[in-house]
Amino acid sequence: MLRYDIAEKGEDFVVLRISGELAGDLEVDRLHDVLEEHYVDDGVRVIRVDLQDVTFLSLEGVAMLVDLLQESKERGKRFVVEGIRGQPRSKLTITGVLPVVAPDEG
Repeated sequence: MLRYDIAEKGEDFVVLRISGELAGDLEVDRLHDVLEEHYVDDGVRVIRVDLQDVTFLSLEGVAMLVDLLQESKERGKRFVVEGIRGQPRSKLTITGVLPVVAPDEG
């Protein structure tokens, strides 16, 4: 089961901590909607997503991260993924997405 909570929030940034498995269309769509609704269009300028506690990342999850990165850029925001390890790190590395969504983690 996928869980997420706000780990930290400032005037212009938010850190969203995700845990569990970021897999399956329903879970991925739900998280995408939450991020887009609450952070892509408000006063937040930097969106940091902490995947430290994510145990599995599907291709749908990878696509969602890339989609949110694009949407954030279009709105003049910075979207960064951090705390990537284990299978999620491997998935992002194999797909070539790691340096794109997590330039500091590559």
